[in-house]
Amino acid sequence: MILVDTIGDSDINLSPKRFKKPHILWRLIKNLSLILFFSVIVFFATNLPACLVIGKYKLNPTFFAFNQSEQDDLTIASTTGQYKPTKQYPDKSLFIPKIGVVAPVRYDIKADAVTSELKDGVVHLSGSGHIDDGKNIFITGHSSNYWWEEGQYNIIFALLPELESGDLIYLTDKGQLKRFKVSDKREVRKSEVDDYLTLEGEQLTLMTCVPVGTNLKRLLVVAVPD
Repeated sequence: MILVDTIGDSDINLSPKRFKKPHILWRLIKNLSLILFFSVIVFFATNLPACLVIGKYKLNPTFFAFNQSEQDDLTIASTTGQYKPTKQYPDKSLFIPKIGVVAPVRYDIKADAVTSELKDGVVHLSGSGHIDDGKNIFITGHSSNYWWEEGQYNIIFALLPELESGDLIYLTDKGQLKRFKVSDKREVRKSEVDDYLTLEGEQLTLMTCVPVGTNLKRLLVVAVPD
């Protein structure tokens, strides 16, 4: 008996097994996740010094604070009215005991020269006030900068957001020392900063970029004579 093969060619599937392609939405999520991951890595690598300072502060808020005897020295000098510049507290300087800031102040700097001067300290904007002249003293400093950029003060204001109402700030200029107490703190857009440069009445305004490592907004810390 002859067996006849009745299976036709069309019944045999010789093509390789096909797999379903990943859904386009899943691929999009995967790509965005990779972009976000590497962006975070680049951000922390670029702002490593500032991130380390902030991390240390979060773990131990008193890590950067001045000890009490140093604060007493400043207070005595202020109350006696016989302040004399010293190696530890030189003239034309800013001191914030809570966050350990000790920085030279570059006074009367015009707007177009601020960026270049920030590598040498914090910058007092030209046209704003001075000690005891009844005007707003406006000072700005870096919260972060590229770690490879030259300058000792690239993260001098990294901890400025940690200041709260009642914290003390000291400013020296021309042999005078003035003590201020924080009264307000706010975030504003860059376009709004000019509104705070020439406020009436004596006060001290410190400014830096926030969030740290970005240029999105400006943090203003306002302090009044204590």
